[in-house]
Amino acid sequence: MILIFGGAYQGKLTWAVDRYALAREDIWDLAGGLPEQPAACYTHLEALTWQAVQAGETAGQLLARVTPLFSGSIVISREIGSGVVPMDKDQRQWRELHGQVLQALARQAGTVIRIFCGIPEVWKCS
Repeated sequence: MILIFGGAYQGKLTWAVDRYALAREDIWDLAGGLPEQPAACYTHLEALTWQAVQAGETAGQLLARVTPLFSGSIVISREIGSGVVPMDKDQRQWRELHGQVLQALARQAGTVIRIFCGIPEVWKCS
């Protein structure tokens, strides 16, 4: 797995499309839920973790569902843990769950890349 993360509008997907020659049909938007078949690239992991919080799912439960799909794929996620801590309980739970999921995926991933201003920073490469 290749994990790509960074802030909103930092060019994560654009960079991945260029770097890995992804076609539109290779990319699955997780805002619509999980696909039935594995995809080459998944984007908007943060939308999936938000859905998990709304459903009362734990990080472990979500990871059990996504790990088989994400194996060998590119996973792109917005980093939502920086900045001001929200007052809303659901928003805080989302940040916590999302952080737990990102940590677990980073441990599993062979490569972890942070994109900032469109520039890749390789944090892990095996």
